[in-house]
Amino acid sequence: REYQKRLMDRAMDIVKDEFQPATWQAFWGTAVEGKAANEVGAGLKMSAGAVYVAKSRVLARLRDEVKRMMDEEDA
Repeated sequence: REYQKRLMDRAMDIVKDEFQPATWQAFWGTAVEGKAANEVGAGLKMSAGAVYVAKSRVLARLRDEVKRMMDEEDA
């Protein structure tokens, strides 16, 4: 569990700068802080749909990065 947390923290550090601040904040607010998409969107002046899209984009990129890091460790 601790390994997974460190891996995810590292992946987030790597990919964070690839996204606009509002995209990252939409991801963070919903995926990490557990807030509702409409609540996060209101604060960012985004629709709930745009928040879901942003969250999805960041999660997909994080999955790719974690896979890359794990493949690198296996090599």
